[in-house]
Amino acid sequence: MPGHLDQNDVVSLLRKEIKQAGGQSAWSRKTGIHRSTVNRVLRGLLQPTKEMINTLNLRVVYVRRAAPRSRGR
Repeated sequence: MPGHLDQNDVVSLLRKEIKQAGGQSAWSRKTGIHRSTVNRVLRGLLQPTKEMINTLNLRVVYVRRAAPRSRGR
């Protein structure tokens, strides 16, 4: 995976970790993150939580968008 991840990459990483743990319930027990929260993130109903980000050994950074180009005015 690249150095910068978007939300889809984070969810993919979460899926991989869940599979290695033996499923959502096992991962939830291991991490202390409620299974229903994990399930909602996997279904796209919720963004990954701070606890998930920390558990996945990630950190949030902000990147400035490019300035919009002028229209020749």
